[in-house]
Amino acid sequence: MSPGHTYYRIYPMVKRLSLIMIITALSMFDVSARVKPGPDDSVEWGKGVIVAFGTARVPISGLGKPVSDEEENAEISLNRGRVGAYRKARERAVANLARLVRDIRVDADTTLSDLLDRNEDVQSRIGNIISTRVKVVEYPVDFATSGCRAELKIGDILNAVPYTYPADDFPIRIDNPIATDYTGLIINAKGLPVRPMILPSVYSEEGLEVYGRFNVDIRQAGKFGIVAYAFSEDDAMKFRAAGAHPYYTVALKEMKGCPVLSDRDVRKIFSSRSNLEMLKKCRVIFIIDKPKK
Repeated sequence: MSPGHTYYRIYPMVKRLSLIMIITALSMFDVSARVKPGPDDSVEWGKGVIVAFGTARVPISGLGKPVSDEEENAEISLNRGRVGAYRKARERAVANLARLVRDIRVDADTTLSDLLDRNEDVQSRIGNIISTRVKVVEYPVDFATSGCRAELKIGDILNAVPYTYPADDFPIRIDNPIATDYTGLIINAKGLPVRPMILPSVYSEEGLEVYGRFNVDIRQAGKFGIVAYAFSEDDAMKFRAAGAHPYYTVALKEMKGCPVLSDRDVRKIFSSRSNLEMLKKCRVIFIIDKPKK
């Protein structure tokens, strides 16, 4: 498809980029990639994606002719100039996305930048994920400017985090005489400093972790995330993870950036084996406050 048309596909151009360039983008700041019109780069936790943009302009000579900035300002066709501008826009969008990745919180104590700065294996894994999993939309901004939107699923990053996922069994609660089956778990944490992260936990009043990476099926987490994030009850009910009959509760407080549930809630959730299977499949949603821009 020729430049100027909008399309959406797995990003093939990044595969031809050096992983060293991508990893460098994770640790450096390119001012030229930052200055651009259009939407802001963002981590959209409600949609489970990271989105970044880049733009580039066809070089124009003083005579109003498209020129190559790689061949000492030699005149080129407008079509060739636009192809080059799209390439640069893609590279800038991916570089912007790579910088956003650094700020993603992994758990209560760690960000991806912490892992990237001390672990070369994580750098290589992130580079490979960006080079194979990023999707793009290319579009014209104006007559001489090309734009690109790059998107990466937050769940894809799980493969780069050097943690184990043992899929331990949840503890069985026998102190609830009435077993009730639920299709999902919705925890309203609005008004609390609960922060979005890749590997969140849920705690009991006693401070015990009752839900987290040690118990879930990582295959499900890779598809949908360990937790889905919503900003309202209506939005929460739209998630597949909620199902037709979710258990809804309000967090008592926050611990390590994660919600704390009452003992009564924990007993009801753990009242049946069906609910434990629901938790293992990551059918959990946090309702949180919208991040301030």
